[in-house]
Amino acid sequence: MNGSKEQLISLLKDKYDYELNRKESYESALGTPIAVLSALFAGIYFICSDDKLKSIACSLNTFKWLLLTLLMIGCSLSIIMLFVVYFGFKRSYCLFPESSIVYNTDYKELEKYANEHHPENSEAKLQELLNERVIVWYVDCNTNNTKVNDRRGNALYYAKLFLCISLSIGLILLIMISLIKAI
Repeated sequence: MNGSKEQLISLLKDKYDYELNRKESYESALGTPIAVLSALFAGIYFICSDDKLKSIACSLNTFKWLLLTLLMIGCSLSIIMLFVVYFGFKRSYCLFPESSIVYNTDYKELEKYANEHHPENSEAKLQELLNERVIVWYVDCNTNNTKVNDRRGNALYYAKLFLCISLSIGLILLIMISLIKAI
């Protein structure tokens, strides 16, 4: 039975490590979307400040402003989702208790309990109780962290979706601006 608990602890530890790596991969995936958003905002600034584009025909001007508005909405939604990925669930992530708490509180209490209630095999009982406590820690952390990472993953998906939509709108706007400038 002790071997099965150790195997369970090993499996739970692997899951904990997997979720921790997943969290770090979401955070490291933010660089490219932020760079693309910066380029889109630079393009928006260029379009809004170009004098030749301010004096275009009425129907093209209306279409330009419609596309710019859609582009701004897409970029804004993407930024909001990126904020959710990075800042939205940062405090929701579950970590193991601090070492001092584990030793001074949990270990000492379990050691006292094992010595009082099982003096003949207190060391084996202490090991069993510690394994059970570790299993509870892993289960609690993994359950919470999986939910948090799933929400972060969904937010990153939507951030990339809005970014792709913004890029598509930006491409249409670029083609329109190129045609206007060529005329």
